[in-house]
Amino acid sequence: MPDDLRQVLETWKKDLEKAWLRLPKPFRSDHSVRRTLQCHLYWQLCQTGHRVVADYMPPRILDRPIDLIAVNDSQEIVYAICIDTVVTLAAVKSLSSFEAINKAIFTTGPLLKKVQESRFFLKEDIEHVHLQPFEKSF
Repeated sequence: MPDDLRQVLETWKKDLEKAWLRLPKPFRSDHSVRRTLQCHLYWQLCQTGHRVVADYMPPRILDRPIDLIAVNDSQEIVYAICIDTVVTLAAVKSLSSFEAINKAIFTTGPLLKKVQESRFFLKEDIEHVHLQPFEKSF
């Protein structure tokens, strides 16, 4: 992974963990967390000047949409991102079905062992970042 992508993903990780912590505890269902993180990352990607599309469904894929894609002025997909509890085969298949400069899956699962076990679905061109906002203080 290039150093600049590593730095971007680490920055996003910190920002997403902070956004997750800002959610009031009674409202932290898996779905609410995922959608809140998707909205937060959508806003961050828009700030970079890219055109951002939420819930992009790649051609010939019916299993799962890509949570966010960011497109540059040359119509290239710069970022393709999925957010899930664990790394799922459906997310990997969706991300692998088209070309993108950077592909990543952010996971939110509370059981680190399950998240680590699910990583075997990953392919070389897909980065994985696990969010753990309750493991440290900011």
